[in-house]
Amino acid sequence: MSRRRDAAIEYDAFISYSHAWDKDLAKAFQSRLQTFDRPWYRPRSLKLFRDETNLAASPHLWAEIERGLTRSRWLVLMASPAAAASPWVRAEIRWWLTHRSVDTLLIAWTEGTLVWDPGRRAFDWSRSDALPHEELAHAFTDEPRWVDLRWLRHRGGATAADPRLIECAAEFVAPLTGKSKDELIGDHVRQHRRTIRTVRATIAVLTALLLTAVAGGIAAYEQRNEALTQTLVAQSRQLAAEARSIQDTQPDLARQLLVQAYRLAPTAEATGALVESGTLPRVIHAHGYARSAAYSSQGLLAVADDDVRLLEPATGGPPTPLDAPQKKPTAVAFSADGHLLAVGTGQGEVRLLDVTSSRRPRSVAVTSAVASPVTSLVFAADGRLFVMADKGGTILDAKDPSHPVPLGPLPGTTVAASPAGNLIATQQEEGALSLWVVSATAQLRLTATLTSPPVQLVFPQPQHVMFSANGQVLALGSQDNRVRLWDVADPAHPVVRPDIQVTSTLGVVSVAFSPDGTTLATAGHSGVVWLWDISDPTRPRSGARLSGHTSEVGALAFGPDGRTLASVSSDGTRPSDGLPPTNQTVRLWPLSGHERSSSLADLPLAGGYPPAFSPDSSLLASGMPTEVWRLNARNGPRHESTLETYRVGGQAVAFGPDGHTVVSGIPAITWDTTDPAHPNLLTPGVSRSDGAESIAFNPSLPLVAMSSLGGPVQLWDITDRARPALLATLDNAPLDHHALAFSADGVLLAALGHSGSVRLWRVREHAQPTAEGMIEPTGTAARSLAFSPHGRTLLVGDDRGSLTSWNLDRPGRPRRMGTSDRHTGAVEGLAYHPDGTLAASAGEDGLIRLWAVGDPARLVEVTSLSDGNSLPAAVSLAFSPDGRLLAGSGTRGVQLWTVDPGAILRRLCAESIPITRDQWAQYLPGRDYDPPCA
Repeated sequence: MSRRRDAAIEYDAFISYSHAWDKDLAKAFQSRLQTFDRPWYRPRSLKLFRDETNLAASPHLWAEIERGLTRSRWLVLMASPAAAASPWVRAEIRWWLTHRSVDTLLIAWTEGTLVWDPGRRAFDWSRSDALPHEELAHAFTDEPRWVDLRWLRHRGGATAADPRLIECAAEFVAPLTGKSKDELIGDHVRQHRRTIRTVRATIAVLTALLLTAVAGGIAAYEQRNEALTQTLVAQSRQLAAEARSIQDTQPDLARQLLVQAYRLAPTAEATGALVESGTLPRVIHAHGYARSAAYSSQGLLAVADDDVRLLEPATGGPPTPLDAPQKKPTAVAFSADGHLLAVGTGQGEVRLLDVTSSRRPRSVAVTSAVASPVTSLVFAADGRLFVMADKGGTILDAKDPSHPVPLGPLPGTTVAASPAGNLIATQQEEGALSLWVVSATAQLRLTATLTSPPVQLVFPQPQHVMFSANGQVLALGSQDNRVRLWDVADPAHPVVRPDIQVTSTLGVVSVAFSPDGTTLATAGHSGVVWLWDISDPTRPRSGARLSGHTSEVGALAFGPDGRTLASVSSDGTRPSDGLPPTNQTVRLWPLSGHERSSSLADLPLAGGYPPAFSPDSSLLASGMPTEVWRLNARNGPRHESTLETYRVGGQAVAFGPDGHTVVSGIPAITWDTTDPAHPNLLTPGVSRSDGAESIAFNPSLPLVAMSSLGGPVQLWDITDRARPALLATLDNAPLDHHALAFSADGVLLAALGHSGSVRLWRVREHAQPTAEGMIEPTGTAARSLAFSPHGRTLLVGDDRGSLTSWNLDRPGRPRRMGTSDRHTGAVEGLAYHPDGTLAASAGEDGLIRLWAVGDPARLVEVTSLSDGNSLPAAVSLAFSPDGRLLAGSGTRGVQLWTVDPGAILRRLCAESIPITRDQWAQYLPGRDYDPPCA
């Protein structure tokens, strides 16, 4: 059965198919190969390729196919309508007819219609749809060899033992081996001397030949798919990088590119970019010339352009236009309770609207307040409304919104009023400011003149002077790129604070304070918005630079929680006739403090202890004192209750698997939080001696491990929640919040030791734990632990910033798998995502990093989270059990990030308009237009 072999030929045949069903046939042949292979004949393999019609053509992919064709003696075509329409199959046929002979083309008819017309000596193309007409119309002069395999579709799939399949296999293999079909399977018919054993052996050998070829072809098919996968991965990474480069200038397009990047391949780069996409600003396109914006205490945003529109940024709903008069609005302001909106116009009118229902605003009064255009409005906490205008101004009593009453005039150069309504600032022609005290009856008294270097003012801007929310700091922006600050807590004796020098803004025309007064936003003609940390007014520090606008930013407004900044800009090109620009935008920037942030929410829970989620992820307990918050409330996280806290610095707590038992210590204390607003202490008679520094619940046994400051690790049995029983006392533990961790099966307890090692204990219900092994890092000390939710992989963070994964299948002999040293300083916080593919670490460098840990031997950084620089170096971490959230807890609070790709993708689609065809062609050339959010 030997035959001469061409050194350049590696494959007996190249099998080309397009339908997924044909792969079942290949699997059946492979099964026969494993059963009937014979050492006396080993055929070459078959090169097997399947068309993936949803993949774009690529020169790299065709090169792989062409190599397979070049090294094959025969081309086997699985004929079907899908194959006839496939561009890959048609290209393979064209190549074969050019470089090989039609005599080495075999046809396996699997679906559709195939009719040979003897009279024309050609296929009847009016009835044949299983072969490509254009390529094969003149290829055959005699009826070609084909095998009808359509019957296999009605037999529940192909099986290797089917006699008819064996006969079809012989039909294929006959030309490959140079023998006729009769010679291969019919010697006993023609010669009547061969035994049944010989016939079976022959068929088995022939089937083995085909199966060997198919087995090799499947390997080639997998190689081709690997090449396609690598192409998609490369494109995904490229799109993620492109999105990052345009995230401020074209945030809508950046969102679309991120969705498409993840759609192509969920690479680490795409996943990280999704999590960080919370930093992208939202763009609101104005109707004409945008002049002003204001936030209410309820989170409503009013934008004044050619009309006045109300938006609810938290819900992302469509804007609500107000039924405003034809006069153009120039300024907007909300009352302290957020129920009343004041709108000033260019004709000096002020309109008051009841916006208690944001979807059904109602006009309650219109008054001609001043004789010139209204430039700005300030609602005082007591209901007075300060109306500032180009010339003069007035104070209105709006306690009864339906009948606003004038209380008295304002000086003609009034430029700012304090939120409390007790101070106003006026500006002289040379730029100096005067400070006035305002009584409840609108009586004015000059109290101080603020001396400063000459201020360059081309013309007054509506928001170039601003009081802080508490009225104790006054800021003045000027054309010389400076912001001057005064402490006016004592209005009679204002104190000059250090100036802020703004870089390249072409003048500061807008300033705004965050609600807590620790952040100042400045903007100018260049369109750049700068954030400044003024928590220490004697040492202002620069923060984030927001550079999405392309023209002057005329107004700024912080959201009520300080986490969003609205900037109003005259983006676009000014018409040649000098009229205002027509392409105005309002951008909403996600912030935390004076930096950008991708976090979902900030909770005022100081303490730094690991956040504890309930098993259903609806509750979170943390802080000092320990507070319980509901996370699934309709309008955002809501405080439910406060638990007794023993230690001044706080305590670690944990939810039990039942979902409503909360445990702390030491000794063990339990609460029932079935009603989280009214937690029930189950151990009232227990006298506490200390608060838990670290705590871990066993996932499968009623056991909880806890440690205190420098004390031993205690193991408690809480079978009876009202009477926890001390089961064992282990070695002392260091002062780390992530010092304890149970394995997913509940068998192993990992505990940090004072020497920097990790002790491993085997735990059982109602039994003393036994020492199983130890991890002793070389030249460093372990500082944090986290067990994988699947298997026995332990992540260990050390004091040098390294993150190491260990396999503990044999606890007595831990095996190091992978490591990364991306952090600078100790890794203080560590947590595993519930699906086991993601982990988070927090270091002394102040960074929170996400890691792809699906392969523990290769820890790949996904992203470094934007936390607004509001979290300190020592941060504790926890993922919610449903995998949607990551919580980071520090001494200044708890921040929450969304890490659920599905939720992020839905948000990105909802916040952006679909990618256009031109944009698609620019970023995805050669790929059919298929918008990701369609």
